[in-house]
Amino acid sequence: MPIICVRSSLKLGAFFLKAYGTHKDYFAETVDYENLTQVVARLKELPYDIVGVFPGCEPGVELADQIAEALKMPAANGTKLTNARKDKAAMQDRLRECGLSAAEQKLSSSLAELSAWAQARGQWPLVAKPVGSSGSDGIFFCSGLADLRAAHAEVVGTMNPNGQVNAEIVLQEFLAGTEYIIDTVSYAGQHICCAIWVYTKRKGTPWNRTCIVSEGNRLLPASGEIQDQLVSYVFGVLTAVGLKYGPCHTEVMLTPRGPFLVEVNARLHGLQGPHLIGLATGTSQQKYAVDAIVGGGRLITKQLEASRPGRWRYPLQRECLQMVLISPVEGYLMTSINQVIEEMRLPSVVEVLPSVQKGQYLRQSCDLNTAAGYVLLVHESGEQLEQDRKRLRAAEESGTLYGVSKTPLPNSPLPSPASMRASPISSPRLQSVEKVEQLMEDNEIDIGEGAFEMQLTPQAGAIPEKL
Repeated sequence: MPIICVRSSLKLGAFFLKAYGTHKDYFAETVDYENLTQVVARLKELPYDIVGVFPGCEPGVELADQIAEALKMPAANGTKLTNARKDKAAMQDRLRECGLSAAEQKLSSSLAELSAWAQARGQWPLVAKPVGSSGSDGIFFCSGLADLRAAHAEVVGTMNPNGQVNAEIVLQEFLAGTEYIIDTVSYAGQHICCAIWVYTKRKGTPWNRTCIVSEGNRLLPASGEIQDQLVSYVFGVLTAVGLKYGPCHTEVMLTPRGPFLVEVNARLHGLQGPHLIGLATGTSQQKYAVDAIVGGGRLITKQLEASRPGRWRYPLQRECLQMVLISPVEGYLMTSINQVIEEMRLPSVVEVLPSVQKGQYLRQSCDLNTAAGYVLLVHESGEQLEQDRKRLRAAEESGTLYGVSKTPLPNSPLPSPASMRASPISSPRLQSVEKVEQLMEDNEIDIGEGAFEMQLTPQAGAIPEKL
């Protein structure tokens, strides 16, 4: 099927604009949005019968709903609850209306109102975030009024990566617990779960005792007490926010009080997520998304009918881990990270994405901005994957993985303003591994440079055909 690209804005963050340029050959046509009437008229002029509309990434979620409704697509979520699927404050309010667990919050453009609410509540830390942005943009952990003032000054009135001005800020309770991702696809209001991921984080390091460093996220089996609790909650969330058709990437915090929504992202899992789901399960979130949008839900209906009275559970054929590399040292990198890992011959490693190349300055890791890179591991044996993970961590601790020089190398590039910023004392921002590419773009790092990928021999029938 030809794909028509509708660009919702040309005022997006650099990451989104660069992504279009990199992938524009996929598109049969490109239409730039001026207003809904103009876009719909232009689409109708094209020599195609349009059969479905879906958001390519977070900035397109709202416009995708509007176009699908205007074109009277069969698989349309409508616009009545779009705000509950897009606005980080509205989605929590919607959950409260529907009797689901939701974070306490205060929405305002006024620093005085936000400060008064925080002081009256009397429980720190709090999380401050813009309501309509994406990725890790503008999200702060606030341990006191000084942090809140800094967050307000940076967020309110500034342009976010989605090309919109942040008019307000939402201040929410800090949800202490373990963070999970639930990837789903919906058809006619019925939902299937394609993947459940769990984050692990390192709280404090010998070189920075106050930081919180993401160590990575791991794909879990479809079944289990925690998984069942999370999926049941997320299915309720999807129904509450009116997501009837298409993929969703939902972030949830499992607290002692039960699961609480972090945010709904009404689109596919970003970056390598869908590819890894396919390698590990033999199923595909994007395949079910296409089925929901243009396939009449035949595959989804078949899976749901075969699994009744329970829910459909994806098969976990291989263990899968997205690992964040954590550097304990600083200096100019003397050896290539991907070369060192390649020479380790780790059976489960399928791809290495270094953030720093040979000759560039490597910082001690204290958040995703200062991560040394990312390693994707997939293997039939969980024991093998764990051995490889431990070998990588041991190589980090011993210095084998990061040979550095205190002085620049002959091939060291001139430092950019971003790379010269001092490492933060703590990690105040809410981050997830899915936001890696956007963070790298913000720090002038090319994720594609120096990456290498190893071939993984599939089991018979394990990898779905390309769509």
